[in-house]
Amino acid sequence: MNKFFCIFCILLFISKTENVFSNNLIYDVNNVEIDGKRGDRLANKKLIDLAFKKAFIVFVDKTLLRKDAITLHKTKTEIIKNLVLTYQIVNNEKNNTNDTFSTFNIKFDSKKVNRFLAKRGISYADISNISITLLPILIKNKQIFLYEDNFFYKNWTEQLKILENKKDELINYTLALENIEDLEYINNIKEKISLIDAKKINSFIGTPNYALVIIYSTESNLKAFLKTSIKNIDINKNINLNFYQKDEDKSYEEAILILKKEINQIWKEQNLVDVNTPAFLDFYLEINKADDYLKLKSILDTIDIIENYSVLEMTNKYSKIRFKYRGKVSKIKNKLMEEKINIKIIDNIWKLKI
Repeated sequence: MNKFFCIFCILLFISKTENVFSNNLIYDVNNVEIDGKRGDRLANKKLIDLAFKKAFIVFVDKTLLRKDAITLHKTKTEIIKNLVLTYQIVNNEKNNTNDTFSTFNIKFDSKKVNRFLAKRGISYADISNISITLLPILIKNKQIFLYEDNFFYKNWTEQLKILENKKDELINYTLALENIEDLEYINNIKEKISLIDAKKINSFIGTPNYALVIIYSTESNLKAFLKTSIKNIDINKNINLNFYQKDEDKSYEEAILILKKEINQIWKEQNLVDVNTPAFLDFYLEINKADDYLKLKSILDTIDIIENYSVLEMTNKYSKIRFKYRGKVSKIKNKLMEEKINIKIIDNIWKLKI
């Protein structure tokens, strides 16, 4: 009975050949809030158009490099509407003036978006939310502030409502814990602080992602030096910041926003996907239980860079499957391993086992 069910599942898989996976979370933009009067059909259409426009800007800001996102901010509404796969109004509230506060969830069509970007020669970043351990060091007039009296340490994780919408952040920051050994190490090399070895910071040991931020503040200048390690890739960067002599807090608040954007850029640059260059991967799925395929399919549905699939060969013991993807195959491997899929790669042949 189980073998018959297994064969049925495989046949179902074949019938779905070239069917695009639907759960592309990177193309989802949720909780888009729009204010405006609801009324006749035309008025409601304008609200929906505004939601599409706002969602599109959120999408490109999250997934594209800054220079590319800016060029698409002025994309016409009619073009954006064509990229929307589906939308949902999840909340409607009225105030005393009969204005409506509406919340939308919007999903963009991955294939249409890829074609849209490919025509413009733009690559998107295949990213997900991550956590980064952060240690900001403030050097003010040659004096080092690590924890106490350090504006950046105290305010980095606070929500700066005027400057940003925290729910749109890609990175969750965890501040490095106060550590006496770190304090001693930094004070010992304060004359050559730029040579600091981030790997010697105790709070960074054992964490896959961290950022050391050194902010230099004088009476007339503000700049920063970033040392980041994200997914075991080290990147350093010098950044010039705006300085307002009569408003130090404004200078520092704006600096936090700029530094966050720079770290976001680093994260994106490491995960760019060339939409013009798809790749293919073949693998063998060992069939031991009737629902092995269904389990695998539910996992594949969550991997955004996989576009479509087909079954090349099948027997009672295995299925040979090919899928088309864009981006880094390492992400597919890591995702499968996270889901407890056993992977063996021998002579570039992938063998999977649930």
